[in-house]
Amino acid sequence: MVDLIRIERDVAIPMRDGILLRCDIYRPGNAGKYPAIVMRSPYHIDGFLNFSYVQVMPTIQAGYALVFAYVRGRLGSEGKYDSAAPQEIEGPDCYDTIEWVASQPWCDGNIGMAGESGLGTVQWKAARENPPHLKATAPSLAGVPGERSPEVSDAPVLLNVAVSFLMIVAGDVIDKLETQGEDTSEIRRALKTIEDDPSLAYNYLPLMDVPQFDVPGIREIWHMLLGVSEVKEGTGGPEPYPYDKVKIPSLNIAAWYDPWSRLTFHTFLNAKTKAGNGYAREHQHLFVGPWCHSKPVRILGDVDFGHYADEIGSGAWEYQLSFFDKYLKGKDISLPVVHYFTMGRNTWHNADTWPLLQTTWQRFFLHSQGNANSSTGDGLLNREEPGNEPADTYVYDPSNPVPTIGGKAAQAENGFLAGPIDQFRIEHRDDVLCYTTLSLDQDIEITGPLELHLFVSSFCKDTDFTAKLVDVYPDGRAYNIANGIIRVKHRNSFLKSELLKPGEIVGIIIRLGPISQLFRQGHRIRIDVTSSDFPTFDRNMNTGNAVGVDTEGIPAFQTIYHQTGNASYIDLPVIPLS
Repeated sequence: MVDLIRIERDVAIPMRDGILLRCDIYRPGNAGKYPAIVMRSPYHIDGFLNFSYVQVMPTIQAGYALVFAYVRGRLGSEGKYDSAAPQEIEGPDCYDTIEWVASQPWCDGNIGMAGESGLGTVQWKAARENPPHLKATAPSLAGVPGERSPEVSDAPVLLNVAVSFLMIVAGDVIDKLETQGEDTSEIRRALKTIEDDPSLAYNYLPLMDVPQFDVPGIREIWHMLLGVSEVKEGTGGPEPYPYDKVKIPSLNIAAWYDPWSRLTFHTFLNAKTKAGNGYAREHQHLFVGPWCHSKPVRILGDVDFGHYADEIGSGAWEYQLSFFDKYLKGKDISLPVVHYFTMGRNTWHNADTWPLLQTTWQRFFLHSQGNANSSTGDGLLNREEPGNEPADTYVYDPSNPVPTIGGKAAQAENGFLAGPIDQFRIEHRDDVLCYTTLSLDQDIEITGPLELHLFVSSFCKDTDFTAKLVDVYPDGRAYNIANGIIRVKHRNSFLKSELLKPGEIVGIIIRLGPISQLFRQGHRIRIDVTSSDFPTFDRNMNTGNAVGVDTEGIPAFQTIYHQTGNASYIDLPVIPLS
């Protein structure tokens, strides 16, 4: 046990091009050498640790040094900040940072990396560079960079996240303008209006021209955030991540209500099969809890997941520390391949594969007599194939989008709570279709990836379709379990737009992501379908234009088909009850 802690602030780390990056170091004060855990961040660590899975004091007391390294152009680090963090810059910076830490007299040369969100993505940028002293990574709530396909990413902009991220990094941009002699008082006043009322940003049209963001250095970041869904056609898009360059173990931490859960699972599965050696392939791990884009909590949204879900009960940091003890200290510790939390049962489980070996896939079809509008309609979900049934229709109006109620996000993003929240407010809308099973005659566990297959048409050249999996309680409460969205012009590829013809029937897949949920006897399973989830995602203006350029939208007449030849359905990964 470590008795003393030494803290060093604003320490310079030289990069190969002469740039000096800055870091804060927390390490044992006792004499000796210790393994180190590096966290590379664009955020100030004092605020970030309230969000993080990493706990400083227990880490130091367990005999690790903790290094918080700030990326280029942020918080004292020299150079120009690039929020896109290209590999040709970030990769060498990661390599040089890790090797510098390994060379310090207090370090034993064994380096790990940890951190959430952007701090997780950067670990995959470091792993492909293969710095000799990097022995293991623990990326949380993130996946490999550059994955832009409908299988792992949604085409619409995560608008609420974009506004939050911009407000986080804008302060440092303004501080630098001030050091250059500029009067920033008006800029600060303008951004304060967004801080007080974020709707001034996400409601503004055209979205590209939010006046409070019209500042050099801020404007460019905002445009980049809005442009992430638009890959320039004809360029071939980003190169696939080179998993074969990864030679070390990783602990991938995910959360059922995290916006990037699909990408985290995708990354884990690819590293497990494609990493550059047998050692790395055999030592990929996945840890999944009932949280959002935040640290472990017991209560999320309207649901209490029990004492096994909070920081202490989940053992999230202890689990991560065991991972580092195994791969940095060489301790003989057995870790499962997959460690996951089943909601509804509120218990933890281990598995050797994902999806689980015991999965039985059960297909549920959408039905109605043409009036599935709202939870009081006649929408039905069951295992019988539809025959000659009338389609369901609704009008999606971008000027009156369906508002975000819970779902995948940070815990309280601009006032919108994440997680499971009663959907009654939106399930009474006529532009929300609800397809519900009869009351379950026994418990049913659904654990695995979810994809909703729909046959749709629209009278606009482009539009969105969204879907939710919902747990309906006997008293009528309806809690969202998983959700997804598709921008129809990118239904097959982000590299090529395929606009719709009026009334043309097309098949689409809405990927709701991975989940583990026990639906109790007497409950019902529901699928909600509509065309917006705002401001979690930007509104599709139904024009076919690029994101952010429209000053007004066009109402879209939408049709969902469920009939012979165009049967809409979802395959549920059912786990046999033990």
